[in-house]
Amino acid sequence: MEVKTFAFLQIAVFIALGIQLFVAGADAAFSEDEYFTVNYCGMNCTQNDDGSWTPCTGDNGGCRCFHEGDKKAGLCLSTEYTDLTQYSTPSSSELENATPVPPGKSLH
Repeated sequence: MEVKTFAFLQIAVFIALGIQLFVAGADAAFSEDEYFTVNYCGMNCTQNDDGSWTPCTGDNGGCRCFHEGDKKAGLCLSTEYTDLTQYSTPSSSELENATPVPPGKSLH
């Protein structure tokens, strides 16, 4: 039983990684300023007898159940889209102000 669980979790991680690499690769072909990430939430979801799915409670409510076709087991994954074009390019002074100060050195 423990070996089956470990094997399933290993497959789940590979699926999540594959989805992330596929989407990131496809997305990178269109724009380098946009990112789509997929993270495995560390849990699985199953379909109940009434047709509903067990909740995915990880990532502060950001996890959702993804399943394939008619399968009654799925993975809890969180997805995030980031559009970096909404942020302007920082100026030299902004970069200088954001640079960490070494220990023992004062700002002025």
